[in-house]
Amino acid sequence: MSAPRAAAARRTAAGTVCLILCAAVGAGTARADDNGLAGKSAQDIADASRKAMSELTSMRLAAKVTDKNGTTGLDLRFDEDGNCVGTVTAPKGAGEASVIKRGQDVWMKLDDDLLRSQVPPAVADDAVALINGRYLHGTTSSPLLKDFADFCDLDFFREEFSANPADKSLQKGAPTTVDGRPAITVSGKDDGRSGEFAVSTEDEPYLLRIQGSDTSGERVDATFSAFDEPVSAKPPAASDSVDLSQLL
Repeated sequence: MSAPRAAAARRTAAGTVCLILCAAVGAGTARADDNGLAGKSAQDIADASRKAMSELTSMRLAAKVTDKNGTTGLDLRFDEDGNCVGTVTAPKGAGEASVIKRGQDVWMKLDDDLLRSQVPPAVADDAVALINGRYLHGTTSSPLLKDFADFCDLDFFREEFSANPADKSLQKGAPTTVDGRPAITVSGKDDGRSGEFAVSTEDEPYLLRIQGSDTSGERVDATFSAFDEPVSAKPPAASDSVDLSQLL
């Protein structure tokens, strides 16, 4: 998957996050395990949800972002210290990449299928032989890794979560569950985007799921979990990585 495609996926997800986090949602009858927001105003609920998400120290993002090129899969865990681990799956079965980020350092291992799809066919065999199953190592400033690194940046999502609310007309949906957690849904449209999200109605009012699309046909389906859980980002051994500066 190219870096520009990753950037487009990130922009689509960000736009949908911006839409839904400006929303307000009501709730029904209180439950014994309710987080106390059921009887409060829509604005209070929205404010509480944004606040909870903007103060996270870590989380897991599992998402599918679909555009004209196919569906990109993401399964990433990241924290406020710059640690990130997970996988990125390219559209149309083009392969998978494993990602490790620790501070400003980024390691990415492309499987052979994905590596072949990223280089000219004439040099694909040579590239596979040269990389030999190792991680590519660079920094967050590397043009080849920057967009992937941004996807692993908790601050990027916290900024979206804490964005100032806009005046949007949304509709409350039905109660639901996301991975076994009770939630309430809300949907709405704005500036060519439409979306639905689910916010937890127990414990902290975390955002649990996003489902959205825009007029270009891009769609995002994402869930959030593992809130404030430790993220262990252990770099690969030096022998298992190759520095990008040696290849460019």
